[in-house]
Amino acid sequence: MLGRSGLSSIYCSLRSRGSNLALASLRRAPRSSLTLFLFFTLSLVNSAILLGGCGSGMSTPIIPPPPPGPTTVAVLLSSTANDKLTNFDLSIANITLADKAGNSVVLYSNPNALAPGSLSATEFMHLNGVSEPLVAVSVPQGTYSAATVTAGWCDFTNVFNTPGGGLERSTYAEAQCGQGTGNTTVNLPSPITISASPIALSLNLQVPQSYTLNGMGASATYTISPVFTLTPVPVFSPPTNEQNGKISEVDAQIASINATGSGFVAKTSDGFSLNVKADNSTLYQGVAGFSTLAAGTLVNMDLAIQPDASLLATRIEVDDIVAPAVVTGPLFPPLAQAGLIATNPIEHEGCAFPAGSIPECTVFFQVGSSTVFTVSGQLSNLQNLPFTPNFAAATTFTGQNLSIFSSGTPVAGHSEQIATTIALRPQSLTGTVTAVSNSNGFNIYTVALAPYDLIPTLQAYSNPGNRLSNPNAVIVYADTNTHLLNSAPIGIGSVLRFRGLLFDDNGTVRMDCAQINDGVPE
Repeated sequence: MLGRSGLSSIYCSLRSRGSNLALASLRRAPRSSLTLFLFFTLSLVNSAILLGGCGSGMSTPIIPPPPPGPTTVAVLLSSTANDKLTNFDLSIANITLADKAGNSVVLYSNPNALAPGSLSATEFMHLNGVSEPLVAVSVPQGTYSAATVTAGWCDFTNVFNTPGGGLERSTYAEAQCGQGTGNTTVNLPSPITISASPIALSLNLQVPQSYTLNGMGASATYTISPVFTLTPVPVFSPPTNEQNGKISEVDAQIASINATGSGFVAKTSDGFSLNVKADNSTLYQGVAGFSTLAAGTLVNMDLAIQPDASLLATRIEVDDIVAPAVVTGPLFPPLAQAGLIATNPIEHEGCAFPAGSIPECTVFFQVGSSTVFTVSGQLSNLQNLPFTPNFAAATTFTGQNLSIFSSGTPVAGHSEQIATTIALRPQSLTGTVTAVSNSNGFNIYTVALAPYDLIPTLQAYSNPGNRLSNPNAVIVYADTNTHLLNSAPIGIGSVLRFRGLLFDDNGTVRMDCAQINDGVPE
């Protein structure tokens, strides 16, 4: 069998004769333009196939195709948790990817996270089942089999009932995670392939595996060793849920409006700056439209990751157009003073920064006749629920997730601020399904909460706010708008994470459910 060099020699020796034969053939063939075209086409093809040069000993070099260019990837933060903790704060110093050859690429770097006294940290409990954008970064195409995350300081907080009938909130901290090493564990369920297809990467903190706690309060012993899972997220166009590029419930404050008037830069409570675009499809709630937005406006957004990893706002909600500050977190037991409420601030925007650079985010608020109560616009089916959802001063209860807007300045002589607007926000609960039914197009699940869940824990504390008839159970309502991200059919005994709006319906806690995820062992 002849190789390429043999074919080349034969081709060269027959080249001149081949020309004469070809001309002879042309004389015999009908002189049509089609024949001439086919002849010269075949001649060019044959010349291209035979690469050897004639008489010179030279060969035409094979030029390999250029390597594929990098792909811009959105990096997201998320968490998987049960309800044992109220806060988990972690400062990320860097994130890297590595392939089998040891080549690495930096996805994120924040050297300030390792500086003594650094306050840059991400709170992960509010990301239980949802995501927050971290950064968009250019990543060379290829297959990556390992990742590393270096962490700065970290802490976690839990709330529990004391033996004497009291209530205690304890925070356990390390100056640097991993018992002072900054080391973390990052698991990749399978190698991650970066190609030309749009993709995001989800860095998910596995909260139950990231800490140990023995005992309660000041005498407790603990460790903090963060464990992450890094997985690819395909980006659909348009995305529909957290598993294909949609991001819900992002709280942020607008830092600047783009000069083109088609987008803005917003800063999240975790300190990340997001470049957000808006278009004619963006839904505005609480404001007339884009022209109403300005630097300083507090927003709650749903975002869609675009094929180029940019962010498009599909929904922008403004609950208080003039308030410069907001804190978001569960409502805590009220004090004896009438009209005063307390909260556990998990997120905050617009808080004042004094000389010590620690934000002054109060936990105490005065509620009066001018305080406006509103419900997040993320769920649009309230009017279809089989019960009447009611959110007002008289129906708030401890453990309910609220955003409290204020002037950001304390009342003279006091630590509290005046609440101008209180907005009900979605929250995640882990529980076991004990009953299943349906009504008016809703699947209805009775869900038993663990005893350590914040709602029964706070309700057990003796205070005037106790009014729930059964704080250990929640009735969950799911319709066709609910994102079902659980992996198995729902039945009695299923342990799941439910995310939605909680209402007090004459002492019964009911949830308008936006999303269902697999549960976490309690």
